[in-house]
Amino acid sequence: MSEDLKDELKRVKEELASIKEQLKDVADRERPRHRGFHIDFGNDFANYMDDMMHSVAEGVQGELEKSIFIGPHGMRIISHREPHAEQTEEPVDFAKMADAMSALANEHRLKILKELMSGGRYINELQEKLPEITTSTLSSHLDSLERVGLVVQEKVRGRYLITIPGRTAFTMGTQIMKFLQRGTEQ
Repeated sequence: MSEDLKDELKRVKEELASIKEQLKDVADRERPRHRGFHIDFGNDFANYMDDMMHSVAEGVQGELEKSIFIGPHGMRIISHREPHAEQTEEPVDFAKMADAMSALANEHRLKILKELMSGGRYINELQEKLPEITTSTLSSHLDSLERVGLVVQEKVRGRYLITIPGRTAFTMGTQIMKFLQRGTEQ
């Protein structure tokens, strides 16, 4: 490791230690206001905060990298600096639209998408959350969702992640259902 990198790492550690001390001071000052409720982290407060911050940052980074920027056909980056080309209407592929809607027309698949909305899951985690779906059926549903681009599976770790189109489809389906329910109530 180079000396510059060691110095930078040392500086970052010192800065983090300073922030932790400041957080501890703030927490200590706030304690008298909340009588009857007190959490004492003792000497482990700095370690607790460090672990918590690291865990949150790691989770956010992972989900941003996997759920937001990965689509059914890989990563796509749109540059805002490019001049806008003249908008031309692309023909609608009704067969692909029907496939996507067919994939959404299943209660179990919608439950799978709902579970993936909060983050990537391994198949065993999905089985725990959705015990009413057998293993082979769950696998079949994930294949259907993946085939139309609503879900992707990490190649290295094997987690299933919902894509932007998957998030959009689930959210739109939820909104449509709410709209229809309001219509029948009136």
